Amino acid sequence: MKPCKLAVLFFGIFAISGLKAQEKPNLIKLNLLPLVVGNVAIEYERPIQERISLNGTLSWWPTSGLPLKSLWDSAIEDEYNILGNARLGAFSLAPEIRFYLGHKGAPRGFYLAPFFKYSNYRLSTTITVDQPEYQRSVTLSGALNAFTVGAAIGSQWRLSEAIYLDWRIIGPNYGFNNGQFDGKTPLNANEQKEIQKQLDDFDIEILKLKKEVNADGVSIRTTGPFGGFRTALSVGYRF
Repeated sequence: MKPCKLAVLFFGIFAISGLKAQEKPNLIKLNLLPLVVGNVAIEYERPIQERISLNGTLSWWPTSGLPLKSLWDSAIEDEYNILGNARLGAFSLAPEIRFYLGHKGAPRGFYLAPFFKYSNYRLSTTITVDQPEYQRSVTLSGALNAFTVGAAIGSQWRLSEAIYLDWRIIGPNYGFNNGQFDGKTPLNANEQKEIQKQLDDFDIEILKLKKEVNADGVSIRTTGPFGGFRTALSVGYRF
Protein backbone atom coordinates (compact mmCIF):
# COMPACT_ATOMS: atom_id res chain seq x y z
CA MET A 1 0.00 0.00 0.00
CA LYS A 2 1.37 3.41 -0.99
CA PRO A 3 2.20 5.98 1.77
CA CYS A 4 -0.54 8.38 0.65
CA LYS A 5 -3.17 5.63 0.87
CA LEU A 6 -1.93 4.68 4.33
CA ALA A 7 -2.31 8.28 5.46
CA VAL A 8 -5.87 8.53 4.10
CA LEU A 9 -6.85 5.26 5.80
CA PHE A 10 -5.24 6.31 9.06
CA PHE A 11 -7.02 9.66 9.31
CA GLY A 12 -10.27 8.03 8.20
CA ILE A 13 -10.07 5.81 11.28
CA PHE A 14 -9.54 8.91 13.39
CA ALA A 15 -12.62 10.55 11.95
CA ILE A 16 -14.79 7.52 12.71
CA SER A 17 -13.47 7.12 16.24
CA GLY A 18 -14.15 10.78 16.91
CA LEU A 19 -17.91 10.19 16.97
CA LYS A 20 -17.64 9.32 20.66
CA ALA A 21 -15.16 12.05 21.52
CA GLN A 22 -15.70 14.93 23.91
CA GLU A 23 -16.03 18.64 23.16
CA LYS A 24 -12.92 20.12 21.54
CA PRO A 25 -11.41 16.69 21.05
CA ASN A 26 -8.85 17.61 18.41
CA LEU A 27 -5.21 18.19 19.31
CA ILE A 28 -2.73 18.96 16.55
CA LYS A 29 0.97 19.14 17.40
CA LEU A 30 4.32 20.03 15.86
CA ASN A 31 7.42 18.12 16.96
CA LEU A 32 10.17 20.68 17.50
CA LEU A 33 13.16 18.31 17.64
CA PRO A 34 13.28 17.14 13.97
CA LEU A 35 13.19 20.73 12.72
CA VAL A 36 16.91 20.94 13.54
CA VAL A 37 17.69 18.64 10.58
CA GLY A 38 14.90 19.89 8.31
CA ASN A 39 12.39 17.15 9.11
CA VAL A 40 8.72 18.11 9.63
CA ALA A 41 6.69 15.90 11.98
CA ILE A 42 3.02 16.69 12.64
CA GLU A 43 0.90 14.80 15.18
CA TYR A 44 -2.84 14.52 15.66
CA GLU A 45 -4.46 13.23 18.85
CA ARG A 46 -8.09 12.54 19.73
CA PRO A 47 -9.45 11.07 22.99
CA ILE A 48 -11.83 8.14 22.49
CA GLN A 49 -12.42 7.26 26.16
CA GLU A 50 -11.77 8.90 29.51
CA ARG A 51 -8.14 7.73 29.69
CA ILE A 52 -7.50 6.50 26.16
CA SER A 53 -6.68 8.43 23.01
CA LEU A 54 -5.52 7.76 19.47
CA ASN A 55 -2.42 9.61 18.33
CA GLY A 56 -0.70 9.59 14.98
CA THR A 57 2.44 11.10 13.51
CA LEU A 58 3.12 12.02 9.89
CA SER A 59 6.77 12.83 9.23
CA TRP A 60 8.29 14.16 6.03
CA TRP A 61 11.96 14.72 5.29
CA PRO A 62 12.59 16.55 1.99
CA THR A 63 15.42 15.20 -0.14
CA SER A 64 18.75 16.69 0.93
CA GLY A 65 22.29 15.73 1.87
CA LEU A 66 22.87 13.45 4.83
CA PRO A 67 22.27 15.30 8.13
CA LEU A 68 24.74 14.93 10.99
CA LYS A 69 27.26 13.47 8.58
CA SER A 70 29.93 13.05 11.26
CA LEU A 71 27.71 10.53 13.03
CA TRP A 72 27.24 8.53 9.83
CA ASP A 73 31.01 8.54 9.24
CA SER A 74 31.67 7.12 12.71
CA ALA A 75 29.05 4.35 12.35
CA ILE A 76 29.56 3.20 8.75
CA GLU A 77 32.60 1.75 6.98
CA ASP A 78 32.75 3.99 3.90
CA GLU A 79 36.35 4.22 2.70
CA TYR A 80 35.34 5.29 -0.81
CA ASN A 81 32.84 7.92 0.36
CA ILE A 82 29.84 6.21 -1.25
CA LEU A 83 27.50 7.99 1.16
CA GLY A 84 29.47 11.24 1.08
CA ASN A 85 27.48 12.65 -1.86
CA ALA A 86 24.26 10.82 -1.06
CA ARG A 87 20.85 12.49 -1.18
CA LEU A 88 18.28 11.24 1.30
CA GLY A 89 14.55 11.81 1.70
CA ALA A 90 12.04 10.07 3.98
CA PHE A 91 8.39 9.66 4.91
CA SER A 92 6.91 7.89 7.92
CA LEU A 93 3.51 7.18 9.45
CA ALA A 94 3.15 6.09 13.08
CA PRO A 95 -0.31 5.44 14.60
CA GLU A 96 -0.41 4.75 18.34
CA ILE A 97 -2.91 4.22 21.12
CA ARG A 98 -2.24 6.10 24.36
CA PHE A 99 -3.22 4.97 27.84
CA TYR A 100 -3.14 7.86 30.31
CA LEU A 101 -2.47 6.63 33.85
CA GLY A 102 -3.26 9.74 35.91
CA HIS A 103 -6.56 10.98 37.29
CA LYS A 104 -6.76 13.88 34.80
CA GLY A 105 -7.52 11.57 31.89
CA ALA A 106 -6.74 11.92 28.20
CA PRO A 107 -4.97 13.89 26.89
CA ARG A 108 -3.10 14.98 30.06
CA GLY A 109 -0.49 13.34 32.25
CA PHE A 110 1.80 10.33 31.99
CA TYR A 111 1.03 7.81 29.26
CA LEU A 112 2.04 4.47 27.78
CA ALA A 113 1.67 4.15 24.01
CA PRO A 114 2.15 1.02 21.89
CA PHE A 115 2.59 1.94 18.23
CA PHE A 116 3.24 0.77 14.68
CA LYS A 117 5.58 2.66 12.36
CA TYR A 118 5.98 2.53 8.60
CA SER A 119 9.01 4.33 7.14
CA ASN A 120 10.08 4.93 3.56
CA TYR A 121 13.64 6.11 2.87
CA ARG A 122 14.64 7.27 -0.62
CA LEU A 123 18.35 7.50 -1.37
CA SER A 124 20.57 8.23 -4.34
CA THR A 125 24.35 8.32 -4.51
CA THR A 126 27.25 8.09 -6.95
CA ILE A 127 30.02 5.51 -7.21
CA THR A 128 33.12 6.86 -8.94
CA VAL A 129 35.14 4.44 -11.08
CA ASP A 130 38.80 5.37 -11.60
CA GLN A 131 40.50 3.75 -14.56
CA PRO A 132 44.01 4.48 -15.97
CA GLU A 133 42.73 6.56 -18.88
CA TYR A 134 39.36 7.85 -17.68
CA GLN A 135 36.94 8.33 -14.81
CA ARG A 136 33.22 7.67 -14.84
CA SER A 137 30.34 7.76 -12.36
CA VAL A 138 27.57 5.25 -11.73
CA THR A 139 24.39 6.63 -10.16
CA LEU A 140 22.71 4.35 -7.64
CA SER A 141 19.15 5.07 -6.44
CA GLY A 142 16.20 3.34 -4.79
CA ALA A 143 14.18 3.05 -1.60
CA LEU A 144 14.09 1.16 1.69
CA ASN A 145 10.82 0.34 3.49
CA ALA A 146 10.78 -0.47 7.20
CA PHE A 147 7.92 -1.84 9.32
CA THR A 148 8.35 -1.76 13.10
CA VAL A 149 6.33 -1.97 16.32
CA GLY A 150 7.19 -0.58 19.71
CA ALA A 151 6.00 1.20 22.84
CA ALA A 152 6.62 4.72 24.07
CA ILE A 153 6.40 6.46 27.42
CA GLY A 154 5.82 10.15 27.86
CA SER A 155 3.85 12.91 29.48
CA GLN A 156 1.62 15.70 28.22
CA TRP A 157 0.80 18.99 29.96
CA ARG A 158 -1.83 21.66 29.36
CA LEU A 159 -0.05 25.02 29.35
CA SER A 160 -3.19 27.06 28.77
CA GLU A 161 -6.78 26.43 27.72
CA ALA A 162 -5.72 25.51 24.18
CA ILE A 163 -1.92 25.04 24.29
CA TYR A 164 -0.30 21.70 25.20
CA LEU A 165 3.24 20.37 25.56
CA ASP A 166 3.89 16.71 24.76
CA TRP A 167 7.17 15.01 25.71
CA ARG A 168 7.54 11.52 24.29
CA ILE A 169 10.49 10.47 26.41
CA ILE A 170 11.49 7.34 24.52
CA GLY A 171 9.90 4.83 22.18
CA PRO A 172 12.06 1.86 21.15
CA ASN A 173 10.79 -0.04 18.13
CA TYR A 174 11.84 -3.13 16.21
CA GLY A 175 10.81 -4.91 13.03
CA PHE A 176 12.11 -5.62 9.54
CA ASN A 177 13.12 -3.86 6.35
CA ASN A 178 13.45 -4.47 2.65
CA GLY A 179 15.11 -2.22 0.11
CA GLN A 180 16.39 -2.10 -3.44
CA PHE A 181 19.01 0.25 -4.92
CA ASP A 182 20.05 -0.02 -8.56
CA GLY A 183 22.48 1.58 -10.96
CA LYS A 184 21.65 0.33 -14.45
CA THR A 185 24.58 1.07 -16.75
CA PRO A 186 26.85 -1.10 -18.94
CA LEU A 187 30.13 -1.99 -17.22
CA ASN A 188 33.23 -3.63 -18.63
CA ALA A 189 35.27 -6.19 -16.68
CA ASN A 190 37.69 -3.66 -15.19
CA GLU A 191 34.87 -1.35 -14.09
CA GLN A 192 33.03 -4.25 -12.48
CA LYS A 193 36.16 -5.23 -10.57
CA GLU A 194 36.71 -1.69 -9.28
CA ILE A 195 33.10 -1.23 -8.18
CA GLN A 196 33.03 -4.64 -6.51
CA LYS A 197 36.15 -3.68 -4.54
CA GLN A 198 34.49 -0.48 -3.32
CA LEU A 199 31.29 -2.27 -2.32
CA ASP A 200 33.24 -5.00 -0.48
CA ASP A 201 34.70 -2.26 1.73
CA PHE A 202 31.30 -0.61 2.27
CA ASP A 203 29.20 -1.94 5.13
CA ILE A 204 26.31 -0.85 7.36
CA GLU A 205 26.23 -3.07 10.43
CA ILE A 206 22.52 -2.58 11.19
CA LEU A 207 21.52 -3.70 7.67
CA LYS A 208 22.07 -6.95 5.82
CA LEU A 209 23.38 -5.88 2.41
CA LYS A 210 23.43 -8.08 -0.68
CA LYS A 211 25.69 -6.48 -3.29
CA GLU A 212 25.83 -7.52 -6.95
CA VAL A 213 27.90 -6.14 -9.81
CA ASN A 214 27.67 -7.40 -13.39
CA ALA A 215 27.81 -6.19 -16.97
CA ASP A 216 24.36 -4.59 -16.63
CA GLY A 217 25.21 -2.44 -13.62
CA VAL A 218 25.05 -2.43 -9.81
CA SER A 219 22.41 -3.69 -7.40
CA ILE A 220 22.23 -3.51 -3.59
CA ARG A 221 19.43 -5.17 -1.63
CA THR A 222 18.67 -4.81 2.06
CA THR A 223 16.75 -7.29 4.19
CA GLY A 224 16.50 -8.39 7.78
CA PRO A 225 15.83 -6.71 11.12
CA PHE A 226 15.37 -2.98 11.59
CA GLY A 227 15.05 -0.92 14.76
CA GLY A 228 15.17 2.54 16.20
CA PHE A 229 13.98 4.96 18.86
CA ARG A 230 11.26 7.59 18.77
CA THR A 231 11.28 10.75 20.83
CA ALA A 232 9.45 14.06 20.58
CA LEU A 233 9.00 17.45 22.17
CA SER A 234 5.82 18.77 20.62
CA VAL A 235 3.76 21.92 21.04
CA GLY A 236 0.06 21.42 20.39
CA TYR A 237 -3.18 23.34 19.87
CA ARG A 238 -6.50 21.92 21.02
CA PHE A 239 -9.69 22.80 19.18
